[in-house]
Formats: sequence, C-alpha cells, structure tokens
Amino acid sequence: MIWTYSFCLVAGGVLIALSLDNDGDGFDGDGLGGNLSLLFSTPFWSFGLCGFGLCGLLMSILSPVDNGLASLLVAAAMGVGMGWGASHILRLMSRREADTLIRNDDLIGQQGLVTLTVDTKERGFVELRVRGSLIRRPALSNAGTLAEGTCVVVVASDEHTLRVDRL
Repeated sequence: MIWTYSFCLVAGGVLIALSLDNDGDGFDGDGLGGNLSLLFSTPFWSFGLCGFGLCGLLMSILSPVDNGLASLLVAAAMGVGMGWGASHILRLMSRREADTLIRNDDLIGQQGLVTLTVDTKERGFVELRVRGSLIRRPALSNAGTLAEGTCVVVVASDEHTLRVDRL
C-alpha cells in the first residue's frame, strides 16, 4: 500500500504544480456545473490524490500496528474531504472580482489627514486610506487654510488635485 500512497501523493503534487502554471485564463469553469460536476473537476482530483497519498503514507509509516483497512478508509475520507474543500474554495475565489485600481471617483467622500498645509490657492498634501492603500495626493482647500494634522473630507477630485473641506 505504501507504493500506492506514494504514487497518489506524487501524482497529486504534480497535478497541483502543473495547475500553478496558469496562463491567465482563470479556472476555466472547473466545478461550476453543480454537485455532480465535482467528480470531473481538476482541483478535486489534484488535491484529493495528494491528500489521500499524504494521509495514507503518514498513517502507514507512523502507525505502530499495521492496520491497512483503517488507514485506507481514513486516507480515502481525507482525500475526498481535501478534494471537495479545495474545489469549493477555488470555485468561491473565482467568483470574486479583484480590483485594486483607485479611480478619482473613489476618492470623493473619503476622509483624510492634511500632511502639508492646504490653502485655497496653494496646494498642500493630504493622506487618504483607500481600498487598503495609503495614498498621498496634492489638495486645495475649499474654505481657508487647513494646517497639518487637520482631518478633512474630499469633496471633488480632478486629474491630480483633490478639493477638501474640514471634517
């Protein structure tokens, strides 16, 4: 049985390694057809084989008593569980849209902190936290001079300059 577990571990590892060489096309719809299509999805078999092989190999090597049937059943359950889990997680991840691009419209309404004095005619700098990134942009004040450390809100944004008001 050790050869079977070893073969499954290596085959699953090779399939996982080959799937990492993604050409940018995404997951190509693996597992999107319902519960029955899970049996035909590549992530299920890749992670299932790897989980089955690793669990069976470890149980065979580390078990003091050779209990082949119990090891086989536990390894099979682990393989099915890991295959289903990986396929399910990859399906959920493929539905999410990753967009970290910060547009001018995203800045309007955001709160920030003045880091260099801002005036109505003279630009200063404002730091904002948008989509998990800290950005620093030049800004003009809508009403008077705003000193460093003043909390502001962005009311308008053009190409490179923000318009801010005191919060």
